[in-house]
Amino acid sequence: MISFLLSLAAISVIGSINPNGFAVQIYLLSTPKPVIRALAFTLGEYVGLLISGLLIAWGMIQVIQQVLNFVGESIYGLQFLVGIGLLIVGCNAPKFFKPSTKTLHPLSLKPQHTFFLGFTIVAVETPTTLPHIAALKQLTDAHISIPIFILIWALYDLIFIFPLFIIVAVYLVFNDNIVSYLEQFYYRINSWTSKILPFILSGIGVLLIVNSLIQFFR
Repeated sequence: MISFLLSLAAISVIGSINPNGFAVQIYLLSTPKPVIRALAFTLGEYVGLLISGLLIAWGMIQVIQQVLNFVGESIYGLQFLVGIGLLIVGCNAPKFFKPSTKTLHPLSLKPQHTFFLGFTIVAVETPTTLPHIAALKQLTDAHISIPIFILIWALYDLIFIFPLFIIVAVYLVFNDNIVSYLEQFYYRINSWTSKILPFILSGIGVLLIVNSLIQFFR
């Protein structure tokens, strides 16, 4: 159980490196009276990930069961094709995922609107974010009770938004003097993410291909 929780925590740490979230948070801290807006945005991300994750997980259980019953052993053929696709995307990732120098600017800075902005960003990203999908897959495979499932997922989400709290805490200590440094930090993270993404996608693709071949020739 401890190794299972540590694995989920590690996945959440990886998922918390979220350039879009960092960009909006840093922008909000550069506006007048920023703390409430930034905290509302962070809370929106938490609630969005919590709700969308649970909906995906409960839907995932039914979908996985139906897909497995329908396709049987040919699921490994699909897995092989997905692996090939990820390998191709990974090899061409520098062309597809270039570091962005643009910052997302909300149309309204009212706390309720920054809350819904955070909620929307995460709710849209969750179905296509590999760390979240991997974590939800591990949780559904664990066959734990619903209350424990919700508790573990809620803790996962807290780890995910923790960097956003750190950014606010740093701002409270250094005030406006730190905003330019936070912007530089964001651009470095964005650049770093774009550089390692090809290796992550290619690695996952290779693992899927190898696993499917093992299943074919077993």
